[in-house]
Amino acid sequence: MGLLDRFLGDVARKSLRDAIDSATGRNSAPPMPTAPVPQQQSQPTLPPNYVPDLDIEQKLDKILSTQFPAYGFGKEVPPTTLGAVGANMMPYTYVVYLNGQPKLFIMRCWSNTCASRGYRFSKEFAASLGVPLINFLESLPNEESYIIDRLHQYL
Repeated sequence: MGLLDRFLGDVARKSLRDAIDSATGRNSAPPMPTAPVPQQQSQPTLPPNYVPDLDIEQKLDKILSTQFPAYGFGKEVPPTTLGAVGANMMPYTYVVYLNGQPKLFIMRCWSNTCASRGYRFSKEFAASLGVPLINFLESLPNEESYIIDRLHQYL
């Protein structure tokens, strides 16, 4: 009986609402939900000569090949390939070579990289070879002019 009461109640309510709407000239039906209209997000206007910022590895690839053509370089070089013995060593992001000999080790670092044991072992191995190791932190802008200046200090 409850279903019939509810059905008749809904029908009676709708009839009463329709009668009131026609007498007052307005719509009292509950609003129908509408799909949200996505807001147009305006894209920032960029200058016509805009070049997107490169990550540190892309910048180093570009700089090493154009500014230091006399040098060769290897990427993600494990210290064990250079004669290190032991495990848990971090690979060097770049090894810069001159005449087949390593001249500079470059590490790309994040906020906690320098605290890791693998980093410390790789740094100690570089020091034992007498080859400088420099870091570039991912959290810093590392503009191309800064990278070039740092590389010129060591090469």
